[in-house]
Amino acid sequence: MIGKQTLISILGGLCYVLPIMAQESAVEGMREATHQVIQGRIDREKQEIYQYLDSVKSSGNSRQDDSTITEEEIQLVRKLKAIEREVPLNYSPQVKNLISKYTSNNYNPYMCRMMGLGQYYFPMFDRIMDEVGVPRELKYLSVVESSLNPRDISSAGATGLWQLMYYEAKTYNLTVDSYTDQRMDPIASSYAIAKILKEAYDEYGDWLLAIASYNGGKGAVGRAIQRSGKDKPTFWDIAPYLTQQTQNYIPKFIAMTYAMKYAEENDINAADTELSLRTQALDINKRISLNQIAAALDVSKETLRALNPSFKKNILNGTEEAPLRLVLPVLDKKIATEELYAALNTPIPTSVMASSGTNEPTELLKDGKYKVKVGETFASVAEKFEVTVQDIKSWNNLRGNKIVPGQNLLIKKEDNFVNAKLAHNAEKSVKKSQQRAASRTAYYVVKKGDTLSQIADKNGVSVSRLKSDNDLNGSRIKPGMKLKVSKK
Repeated sequence: MIGKQTLISILGGLCYVLPIMAQESAVEGMREATHQVIQGRIDREKQEIYQYLDSVKSSGNSRQDDSTITEEEIQLVRKLKAIEREVPLNYSPQVKNLISKYTSNNYNPYMCRMMGLGQYYFPMFDRIMDEVGVPRELKYLSVVESSLNPRDISSAGATGLWQLMYYEAKTYNLTVDSYTDQRMDPIASSYAIAKILKEAYDEYGDWLLAIASYNGGKGAVGRAIQRSGKDKPTFWDIAPYLTQQTQNYIPKFIAMTYAMKYAEENDINAADTELSLRTQALDINKRISLNQIAAALDVSKETLRALNPSFKKNILNGTEEAPLRLVLPVLDKKIATEELYAALNTPIPTSVMASSGTNEPTELLKDGKYKVKVGETFASVAEKFEVTVQDIKSWNNLRGNKIVPGQNLLIKKEDNFVNAKLAHNAEKSVKKSQQRAASRTAYYVVKKGDTLSQIADKNGVSVSRLKSDNDLNGSRIKPGMKLKVSKK
């Protein structure tokens, strides 16, 4: 027989156990409900991605014979959406191929260098883009444009990190003269490109269209919008009506953004570069020698020029009205303070500046190329043309550290390179015109019974044109005469 006290203890235990069981059951129910909600969201997202990929693959612009949707594509779309902020990062088969390219082992050294250079440039770009009011991810356009080479010059004369043209420099108040080209200045040029993109976005209301206009021109985008027949088209709506270059440009930007954002998981690590990450800037209002400053700091001229790419010569031509920014590396070692002070405060006489221009060995270049001589190195050639070793390697797609006598090196000094290109293009244009003129000119030997009217009709020209081309005053012709016939 159970005693009263024992019964009370049993009942008390039951009263304690039952609420705990109820709580555990409730928690389990909540877990199950949460799992179902999460799974439902995943399923809906996957279904939306399926529908999106199906529409992409069946669209006229990227129609594919194989419309099978793979798990890889689903994950790629999901990852693009995860890093998307203000600028649409749309999937396309071309974007997928470019992502594979940029994250491949073959491309890894290049991407690692871009990450290394980005450690210096990207924080600068972010600050400027925040100030102007454009999305930070637009900074990756600089990788697509110039491979983060501020001294890059295209055959058309587009210059700097953002490949700005001369008229754009003038529109946005960038200095371009014999001593300075601010299209090569990372800060000045970044303000200009941020304003260009902001103005384009204000016009189109779409960041991809703004980027397309930056690459292909507002006129081309405007015409493509008209041809699309849509009031508010996307880039993908007008892409078929744009040049192939601009059609490729947006996928390159999207793929490069993806590669940079997911750098770590693709083993893209920042490589060491020639740029010092710790710098300080000084405003210079006089003419000073960069060589003297390099000597006072005990750093190479290359180091100083890499931090100050906008200076064309070894002279910084600052004035009271327009001071120029000089970027110096912050050094751990003790520097010669007196020598640095003297270098910063000893103006170069105007006569020296005038003569400095005559020492530039432009006569050694032929069509923008320089033939290496015995005993020359990358450093000596770079010094001769006042460029950096990295410039020469980049312009010539070289990776090693040796050059050999007789080797031709492309030297993209702005003035001589662009002028040589323009002269070369002009010469080609003249030759083409002559060839076209020659192809439009034929000769006809007059036969018995021919008249000028018959010959003109037969060759699709007027009688007056036939007379003019052959210096004929009247209409009389003789058999055996050779008449020049210029076809339209």
